[in-house]
Amino acid sequence: MAQETPVLSVRGLKQYFKSGFGKNKLVVRAVDDVDFDIYKGEVFSLVGESGCGKTTTGRTIIKLYDPTDGEVFFMGKRISAGYLSLKQGIKALKRKMKDDIAEAKKANPNDQEAIEKIKAEAEEKINVLKEEIEARKADMSNVDVDLMKKVQMIFQDPIASLNPRMTVKEIIAEGLRIAGEKNNDVILKKVNGVLETVGLLPEHASRYPHEFSGGQRQRIGIARALVVSPEFIIADEPISALDVSIQAQVINLLNDLREELSITIMFIAHDLSVVKYFSDRIGVMYYGKLVELADKDELFKNPLHPYTRSLLSAVPMPDPNYEKQRKRIKYDPSTHDYKTDGPELHEIKKGHFVYANKAEIEQYKKELVK
Repeated sequence: MAQETPVLSVRGLKQYFKSGFGKNKLVVRAVDDVDFDIYKGEVFSLVGESGCGKTTTGRTIIKLYDPTDGEVFFMGKRISAGYLSLKQGIKALKRKMKDDIAEAKKANPNDQEAIEKIKAEAEEKINVLKEEIEARKADMSNVDVDLMKKVQMIFQDPIASLNPRMTVKEIIAEGLRIAGEKNNDVILKKVNGVLETVGLLPEHASRYPHEFSGGQRQRIGIARALVVSPEFIIADEPISALDVSIQAQVINLLNDLREELSITIMFIAHDLSVVKYFSDRIGVMYYGKLVELADKDELFKNPLHPYTRSLLSAVPMPDPNYEKQRKRIKYDPSTHDYKTDGPELHEIKKGHFVYANKAEIEQYKKELVK
């Protein structure tokens, strides 16, 4: 289970999308300053309503998007990074340098030594930021193929994510061929092996995606991810398009694979009842922010952030008496007063983080159930 050294670390991750120009320019902060760690062998779930940034976080981690800012480390190596804050830091240092020079000239117009000192100190700090930008660009361009093979993704829509013109064998084998495998016998053996692992038959390899049910197509997607022997899988709502009975089959399959192959899973979902059954730790996202993170039992026992409470109040239970009395909690973001004291992700209890300001933290501490 969980170890001290994280398999994946996300630090200050931001993913902004821009549209339009000038006054009509729109910036969507899909992921906005997110931090979390995922440890070997665990299932870490990201939950939240549609559009909160869960899928974008997963796609940015696996490098389908270049991050706007922040860093992603996998097995101790930086695999993805953005540098918006570094560029902003350079601009801020240049503005400060101009202001400091103006102040120095105002105090003593002939003190050239003081002016040169201000320039030298500013340039030194600016060069440090520039070097970090270049280092991040180098990490983004110098892709470690062997390392990235260990990170795979299972996509949400099993129909859209499978090429209808390719057979199942070609779909699954594509990752092996990209990785450099050319021996057809080896490829066929691995494809048949992984098909059996996910509960399909070797004869299915010659068929096309449209010949399968939704659950079988999702199994093909899982097989495609497993064929390159990954250590970390991002499962992006892999059961949302499936019937309830098929959902259970896919979840049980993922659970078995985690135990048999020691695979670490980042599970993206909005169904909290499934997440509670399947996860070790849960992160709750709202409008691109990670608002709460805790062990699954702790989160269900001590939901502190109002949005988390709202989500939990929407979870149905197979109990008619409970359902009659169940009351939905509506989340109103305007209840937060962040004008003078801004929020941060605080560790309010060992392993339990909540996005709040100092006043809210004091209130949440009183509400904690021991």
